Amino acid sequence: MANLTERIDVKCPHHFLMRHTERYFAVHRRDQTPGTFGLTVDMSRVGLPGKVQARHDVRMSYRILKDAAGHDVIDLTWDPDDRFVPSFAGSLSGERRDDGYSGLSLAGTYEAPFGAIGAMFDAVLGRRIAAATARALLEDVKRFVESDYQTALSTSLAESPKE
Repeated sequence: MANLTERIDVKCPHHFLMRHTERYFAVHRRDQTPGTFGLTVDMSRVGLPGKVQARHDVRMSYRILKDAAGHDVIDLTWDPDDRFVPSFAGSLSGERRDDGYSGLSLAGTYEAPFGAIGAMFDAVLGRRIAAATARALLEDVKRFVESDYQTALSTSLAESPKE
């Protein structure tokens, strides 16, 4: 098992972040087959030449839970249809900040496919692919949430509901 942790800053208050992150999965991806999710990564981000994007469809499930402090956390798992892509189990969580931003973190574990050979590939390149994939997912969520927040600001809905 390999650990994966990525974090991104999102321009919205904490009370807005997790509800609209969940909305990303429920609304933004509604054009995809229910239960599937497309993960895309720009392979140049892992140090490979050119502008090649890899896309894999995975079976994804998520649910809203509460952490020990009572804050919303999105429990997230995916299982690929492609045996070359690892499965993942982890969570998305938000961090409260006072500067108009919130932190969004994806943390979890994945297991490289193909045993010892997969572990060697993971050590050389796979970890960078996993991190770039997680980063691309967080950037997509960020764009969606920040767009939702700007829309809410223009309609004066951004301040509700509060925690």
